[in-house]
Amino acid sequence: MNNYQKICKLSDLRNKRGSKFTLRDGTDIAVFKVGEKVYAVINTCPHNQSHVMYDGYIDEDLYLACPIHGWQFHLETGETPLHCTDLGAKLETFDVKIENGNVWVEVKKKKKKWMF
Repeated sequence: MNNYQKICKLSDLRNKRGSKFTLRDGTDIAVFKVGEKVYAVINTCPHNQSHVMYDGYIDEDLYLACPIHGWQFHLETGETPLHCTDLGAKLETFDVKIENGNVWVEVKKKKKKWMF
């Protein structure tokens, strides 16, 4: 699990309540437990770049609403609901693994920025 980081114990997460963590590469993420599943998304709202997604509301269809303006993003895909095609934004998602009662989140390789 070289490209995963242990962030907490599964028992530390409350159902449908977000927690925020910082990955070793500096990425700020929001982690949610919904029933028996755990989801991780970028903690930054793509609309106004606020780091508040951990404080969002989750509906019965697994859509996470930004607490500032209500934009919704699916916890599994990061996509907006079908009726919100004009938003044009997607929330970055991260792979999550549970092992021995611990929550591990994927640390993605950052793309190199070329400078000329």
